[in-house]
Amino acid sequence: MDPTNLVILLLHPIAALIVIGWMIRQHRWRQRGRILKGDERKVAVESHQRDGERLYILAWFLVLGGFIANATYRIRTESVTLPEALLPSGAGGLHAGGGLLGLALLTVLWRKGRKTRDLRDAGESWAMEKQRHGRASDAIMVLIGIHAFLGFLWLLDLLT
Repeated sequence: MDPTNLVILLLHPIAALIVIGWMIRQHRWRQRGRILKGDERKVAVESHQRDGERLYILAWFLVLGGFIANATYRIRTESVTLPEALLPSGAGGLHAGGGLLGLALLTVLWRKGRKTRDLRDAGESWAMEKQRHGRASDAIMVLIGIHAFLGFLWLLDLLT
């Protein structure tokens, strides 16, 4: 395989591993948050919120980067036009669809987190919203694992 094509193919998975690692750290907040008290907890909550905002934006860039990398690779290796190259084919379609679904679910998670923050800041009851945010986070972490595995299988298929 041409080294340039290999780099194009590996950009998205390498970036994804970094973002997934950060998401795992963000998800562990549920465990860390239980043992923190006082000012230490307040600082940690603010950090969790700030990281959540950053991860949400990074997820958008990650998915966009995956589509761009796939389109670039297909234009270089197949005789397709740009509009056609943007639509993943074969097994890649399942992975790409999962990325779009993941963005939709992350949007729900992000909104739940913001709603939890807003309810807490307004002095209203926010425990149920916090619980929903946590459950959504649990589900997304499982789906991220499945999505990453599908991406790994697709990458193996492209490399062989």
